[in-house]
Amino acid sequence: MNLTIEQLVAEVGLPYTTIRMYQNRGLLPPPERRGRVGYYGPDHLARLRLIAQLQERGYSLAAIKDLVETWQTGRSLPDVLGIERSAVGVLGASAPMRLRPEELAERFAGIDLTSDAMARAYELGLVSFDGDAVVINAPVFLEVGAELVKMGVPVTEVLDEYEHLRQIADELAERFAAVFERNLWQPFVDAGMPAGQVSRLTESLEQLSPLAEAIVTATLHQALAAVAARFLDRQAQALADQPPARTRTKKAVKR
Repeated sequence: MNLTIEQLVAEVGLPYTTIRMYQNRGLLPPPERRGRVGYYGPDHLARLRLIAQLQERGYSLAAIKDLVETWQTGRSLPDVLGIERSAVGVLGASAPMRLRPEELAERFAGIDLTSDAMARAYELGLVSFDGDAVVINAPVFLEVGAELVKMGVPVTEVLDEYEHLRQIADELAERFAAVFERNLWQPFVDAGMPAGQVSRLTESLEQLSPLAEAIVTATLHQALAAVAARFLDRQAQALADQPPARTRTKKAVKR
């Protein structure tokens, strides 16, 4: 697709002066020149639509320029704000672990790790493969999973529960992210992303992960305690409802 400036104006519904202004501010790359005519392609259209979307969400042109330049150089939002990547990662996350197949099998002594189970773990992102090595992407799940299997929980059920737990965790993460966006990020954007507020925003983002983990952990502990208490109550009631065992006496045998 190659459009002249007139065709581009008609395509995106923006005035000629606005497109020129975007170019002058560095928001839009210049057209490809062929002689005296400039032509705009799909990348220009995508950029103009992105600018429109960001403006609808309240971003100033200066903020949009910073974001566009960041993405062009392959950097991310934390790079724009000067945030260490560890600050926005998962608290307590550990580096991947590399194991030989026999070393992985030793973690599940006596348990047959079938090809189907390994394929499922791969699909869930728990493991990957690098040559002859098995890369454990989340070692903590390997340790917990191995303990559950030793307790008698089948590998397939461990993987089922992990998949379900991951869905719940994704939903919780989205909720915390939405809280941050509504109450901290959006006011920052509405103010034009002033440099003087970056430090406070960075501190808030750094605190988000440990705070979220703390409240989720505390809530889970409360829920587990309540479930355990109800389970024990049900079992005690079930035992109480059972009829007493009959006492059998042996009759004396007369000789």
